[in-house]
Amino acid sequence: MEQWIEAREMREGTYAVVMHRTQRTTHHLVVYSATFLARMGLSDADGRRLVETAVGLLAEREDEVEHDLDLDWMVHEDADFLIALRERLVESTTV
Repeated sequence: MEQWIEAREMREGTYAVVMHRTQRTTHHLVVYSATFLARMGLSDADGRRLVETAVGLLAEREDEVEHDLDLDWMVHEDADFLIALRERLVESTTV
């Protein structure tokens, strides 16, 4: 399946995201708090890469990705999401 995700920082912790999957393009707003990266042990992560990775992970798990995404809330609701996100970020920096 052809897929690409592009995140554009609007302000610190807020990103506009365009995701294209096969024949469909969707737009999303992704936010996270100023303390999110440090609290999650991801303080070295690039915000844009973090958001693109998070949206890609959600796209693999769900047919439909919500328009508004709050990463703080998502890791609060689903600890496995944080584990998978960390793994993806580590994999992409070691390749």
